Order: sequence, then C-alpha cells, then structure tokens
Amino acid sequence: MKVFRFLNSPKKLFCALFLLFSIFGFSQDSTADKNSANQPLPNGYSTVKLGMTLEEVKSALLRDSDFGYRGDRDVSLLPGENRHLIETKGGSFLDNCWFQFYDESLYIISVNVNQEFMDYYSIFSTLCKKYGNPKYLDPEKATWEDENVILSLEKPLCLKYTDAKISKELLEQSEAQQATIEYLRQGFLDSL
Repeated sequence: MKVFRFLNSPKKLFCALFLLFSIFGFSQDSTADKNSANQPLPNGYSTVKLGMTLEEVKSALLRDSDFGYRGDRDVSLLPGENRHLIETKGGSFLDNCWFQFYDESLYIISVNVNQEFMDYYSIFSTLCKKYGNPKYLDPEKATWEDENVILSLEKPLCLKYTDAKISKELLEQSEAQQATIEYLRQGFLDSL
C-alpha cells in the first residue's frame, strides 16, 4: 500500500519509471556491448600472423599483392642479434608496412594505413565494436591487450600488432641491461 501511495504523485511516478528504465536500459546495453566485444584480438593482419618464420612471412607477402612485397631486397638486418625487418610499400588502403622479427619469429607488424582512403575514427570505432574499449587510451594511441597480442592504433594512422610475450621478454632484457649500466656508472662515480 505504501508503494502505491508513493507512486500517486506524478513526479514520483515519473522518477520511479525513469529509474526503472535506466536500470533496464543500462543492463541491456552492457549485455550488447559484451556480446559484440567478445572477439579475441587478431594475431596479425591479413595472411601474415605473429609467430611466423621469416620464410613463411615472405611467402605470405608474395601471395598478397596489397602489401607490395618485391622479394628479398625489402629485407634488412636490424642492429642486435637475430633481428630482421621487412619493409613493404603497399597500394590502395595500405601504405608502408613493417614486419619485425626476433629469433626468426615475427613479433611486430606495423601497417600504415593510407589516409586518403581511411580515417582514424573509422578504424577506432570498428576496433571498439569488435574488441571492446581499449585498455589504454591517450591522444596519440589506443591499445587493446590480452595475454598474447597487443593491438595499437597510433596516430596519424598506424595499426600495430605485437607479440605480447616476446615484447615482455625484450622489455625485461632492456631493463636488466639498463640496471647493469646504472650499476657500473655508479661504481665509476664512487671510484672518483
């Protein structure tokens, strides 16, 4: 009875209905967002996937004309051990693409998208619909992440697929080297 007396006022009835519909609408939207964003992150672009060997990537690039791969003259060595880089000049939607290897395994794919045909917001909204909201967002970059892949959309318009495990390993190596350098530096300063 008290509930019905409370709802006799038009303002109170409107507030109660608004609250009820807001809660119902919110739960429906949340469910829809979760369902549409349940796709796992892609582990590469087109036929090129993270973890492929140098030869597998070369073969995949030769089969896909969008990348504009011309053969071994596009392959170079990066400073450091066991690091190769393939650079291609694509056509239509793809501009420059880079494929970085570590220990004979592809661990970074960088795809510059041609800004004459595509814009940042279109790619960003598509990625949000497929994979949910980014884990990190700042004015220069949006990043989606899981245990295997880091997917970044960087400005002006670059998609980057990174092997999360290799990236973590290389970061730990870099931090260890930096700590060693700092230790030796301090030792030198202490000896003065």
